[in-house]
Amino acid sequence: MRERKKTVSELLRRYLLYTLGIILMACGIAVLIKAEMGVAPMVTMPYTIWLIADVFTVGAWIGLFNFAGLMGQLIIRRGRVKKKAVIMQIITALALGIFTDMALNTLAGFNPMSHSSRAVTCFFSSVLMASSLYCCVISSVALLPIDSLLRLLGAIYHKKFSTMRWISDITLSLFSAVLGLVFLGNLGGVREGTLIVAVFTGVILKLLMKYLRWFTYILLPENRVDDISSVIDDDINEKHFVLTVSHEYGSGGHSIARRIAHELNLPYYDSDIIQMAAEDSEFAYKYLEEHGDKVTSNALYSLYEWYTSAYDKDEELTQEQVYKIEAQVIQEIAAKDSCVIVGRLANYVLQNHKNSLHIFITADELDRTKRVMRKEKIDHQQAVEQIKKHAKLREEHCRKFSDVQYGIGASYDITIKSSKYGVDRTAAILLQLIKEFRLIQF
Repeated sequence: MRERKKTVSELLRRYLLYTLGIILMACGIAVLIKAEMGVAPMVTMPYTIWLIADVFTVGAWIGLFNFAGLMGQLIIRRGRVKKKAVIMQIITALALGIFTDMALNTLAGFNPMSHSSRAVTCFFSSVLMASSLYCCVISSVALLPIDSLLRLLGAIYHKKFSTMRWISDITLSLFSAVLGLVFLGNLGGVREGTLIVAVFTGVILKLLMKYLRWFTYILLPENRVDDISSVIDDDINEKHFVLTVSHEYGSGGHSIARRIAHELNLPYYDSDIIQMAAEDSEFAYKYLEEHGDKVTSNALYSLYEWYTSAYDKDEELTQEQVYKIEAQVIQEIAAKDSCVIVGRLANYVLQNHKNSLHIFITADELDRTKRVMRKEKIDHQQAVEQIKKHAKLREEHCRKFSDVQYGIGASYDITIKSSKYGVDRTAAILLQLIKEFRLIQF
């Protein structure tokens, strides 16, 4: 799956949208400053330094702070940073600083006095910040220099970008508060507004991402083309037979799939997919192993997971990139040889593969509970909780990355209950059905 070449029209729309995002971010920063309730975590350090030094402008310090982020990248990478990335980060740092000063000058006469009016202003700043991030995310153009530095550090220390961002926000806020106490006798740019904006920006952004997807496709219809469904390839070589096995946790799906693969003398792929995907990226193996089936609903986590996809694809992977790597590997396996593939939404990826059979294995809850207790050596309550946890994760994974419903019969060719027949008999029944299917096909 090669990167689609963007047209001039699309690039223009993306850069205009990204510019709008930077302008809205600058306005959000300025509005929060005027509320005098602190500033956003990412701005606490330059704003506090401005209060202490009282030289240059707030925008100038914000620009210098981001330039420091760029310099950090150049030092760590020993200058090996793409020229395009450097130019984009310089322009972004300059633009954010200039637009922040312009917004502050425009709001020179705006001075909310009451606590309630300041609270409303603070909330409005959150709306502006969320809107700015929404524009930056869907434009997929670039990261702020300081965010690029954090992403690089996360790649080096094998930490998720979202984790690095939270560490950075907390560290900057604490350090700014200490500087403020030492030099100003107060907390400087860290106040209640800092926390309010951090929380509400994520909440509002989550709503924008959820309810404005249609608007995203109006602004950038190309994003629909690039959506997750683009992993489906209609040109897969169909001369090889592929069996995909999806299953409920504790239903014995893995054991049944292995027996079928053994009886048919076919390669069996499960964790192997993870390993093969790792060959495409330096950090993919560990990330896939830890997050292949996990989808979090946290708004800020989702934001930064998606936000990083605007940058180079050769370091930390977003959840969407994780899935695309797996989908590509599944397609390569299917094109290379007949096989059995367990999980990984292979039934969705290969839905147009005519020489494939998609099976879903379920089981009664009691039977699944006993199997999990026996396999994991845990008590009944722990087994029940494990089953519920896995079911929720798989449903979320399926809902996010496909248009099929997890565990619904219409999404598969065959659905069978292993608790009714037992693992051995279930495998035997499926083997007979598979043989009949292959006779019909050929």
